[in-house]
Amino acid sequence: MEYGQVTCMRSNNLNETIAVYNSKVKEGHVYKFFRTKGDEYRYCRCKELGKYRAIRIINDTVVGRKSPEEGHHPDCEPLPKAAVLAAEGDRDMRHEVRTHGKRPRDAFNNMMSALVYRLTHL
Repeated sequence: MEYGQVTCMRSNNLNETIAVYNSKVKEGHVYKFFRTKGDEYRYCRCKELGKYRAIRIINDTVVGRKSPEEGHHPDCEPLPKAAVLAAEGDRDMRHEVRTHGKRPRDAFNNMMSALVYRLTHL
């Protein structure tokens, strides 16, 4: 069964290994999964709380028997979308500085204009 689309974002190491799933139960919040192997991803917050919650993602679509919003730790809450967008912008900016040799100030200005565009076109 398919449960919806995910978007990819960069990890702390600037690799695209994090999948972000928009919550359907709690508007304005997202679930952030990290890749463990192949097409298997684990939820970041459950890992911090000591629970294992995994999903499979094939062609940017969540597939499996359970919805990504079920089976989490009782204290587990989805993350605010604004916080994830801010982290994504920061990581994209750092990636531009490292790969393209941009000045950090230019990368910051580009990130701020892109962030304004994203927030107005949600």
